[in-house]
Amino acid sequence: MVVILSLVPALRAQDGERLAGKISCHRAMVEDPENRSYTKKLWDGYEISLGPARNGGVDGNGCTAAIYNSGGQVVFRTTGFSVVFDENHTGQDFDGDGKAEVVFITDTGGGMHCCWAYDVVSLFPKPHRLFDIDFGARFERDKLGKMLIWERIPGLTGLTTEARIPAGEKVFRVNQGRLVDTTLEFCSQILSPNDADYNEHQRVLEPENIRKLVAGSEPDDETSSALLSLAYQYAFCGQFDKALHYLNLWPEETGHPQTARKQVQVTFAESIKKDYPDFAARLLSLSGVATAPARSSTQRIDWLKELSVNETFVAAKLTAAEQKQIVDQVENTSFDAPDSWETELRVRRVSLGESDGLIVRGTRLLCGGTGNCETWVFRRSPGKWLNMFEEKAPIVSGFGFEQETSGGIKNFLVSANSSAAKESRRSFKFDGKVYRQSQCYEVSIDYPAEKIEKVSCK
Repeated sequence: MVVILSLVPALRAQDGERLAGKISCHRAMVEDPENRSYTKKLWDGYEISLGPARNGGVDGNGCTAAIYNSGGQVVFRTTGFSVVFDENHTGQDFDGDGKAEVVFITDTGGGMHCCWAYDVVSLFPKPHRLFDIDFGARFERDKLGKMLIWERIPGLTGLTTEARIPAGEKVFRVNQGRLVDTTLEFCSQILSPNDADYNEHQRVLEPENIRKLVAGSEPDDETSSALLSLAYQYAFCGQFDKALHYLNLWPEETGHPQTARKQVQVTFAESIKKDYPDFAARLLSLSGVATAPARSSTQRIDWLKELSVNETFVAAKLTAAEQKQIVDQVENTSFDAPDSWETELRVRRVSLGESDGLIVRGTRLLCGGTGNCETWVFRRSPGKWLNMFEEKAPIVSGFGFEQETSGGIKNFLVSANSSAAKESRRSFKFDGKVYRQSQCYEVSIDYPAEKIEKVSCK
């Protein structure tokens, strides 16, 4: 039995035609000679443009798609390894306002078949991202013609093969411009013999199999998947006693400390605590095992909060000359160019140690499908601001400074989402002129304690 538990994004059978796409750009770690720019007119004067990103490479920002208004201004953009214009779902009304939406499918996983997502964009009353959801979600209408979004939510890995990763199902509607979990409405349907998944799990957990578990037998692949899938589904349906019942069928001891019942329950609790904190706390209390903080406290790192809409050039009290100086350097190292740098960028003053600094971060155009946005650090030198990155700035979701300094400048640490359960981290050290990549890590998150593995920097 594999002893490492983690979470992975849901993987469903992928529709090759949708991912190939007539209007698409594919650059999954290779320079694809078929990449070219496409344009297509929509409605109400809107038009899409899709193709290789300006200054894009093969490491995460190679393809981009944009929506332009009738005045030729970019009103929405998505960027990733690959991008597909979803002609099958574009034109449907997802939020019930009587207006059609635009749908892209963005790959942020480098063609590794892990991280495709739908980007659903509303153009009314003004263009905005309506929601993102993992590719594999299915869209259907209820009896009133309103859109339902069914998503298979993955669970723990390491206790089953990849083919039998446990999962439960949630159902969402779009309400007031956001996804709302309406799973409880459909639990009588999901938790019934008419549901293929539920029926299969119950078949696996026949009385003889349950007796073996009670006697201490290690659950096989099918049984592990069935136990955990039912625990997830009952938790998603708010039936927590029933979820606990299936978790308690797991053997107390398996021969591996990390797959004994208590540890499985702890890791299960960590995987649901964001949406079901009370049930997670109950599981942790029953297990008697304390959970660790989300990010290791042994590292002396000051992680910074996301920049807000109010953190502008003006709020940072930068003169017009300073703004131009910064924008010129950003433009030379960005993977795309917005219509307005002032609107696109957020700015925050920080201390770099022996020098004043700035964090400059993209918001829409310079962001990918999983919340990773291009982020710069500038340091103050007599009479000017200097970009700390010689080439492209990192595209990241989290950022902060280590207490350790090099040449009087704090080391810069960034994290980037690579999937629902994994992120990469990179540390940069000052070489007297710019930041140089120093150390790289792959991190499995949502553990009782993080699993951090040092890897070679690319």
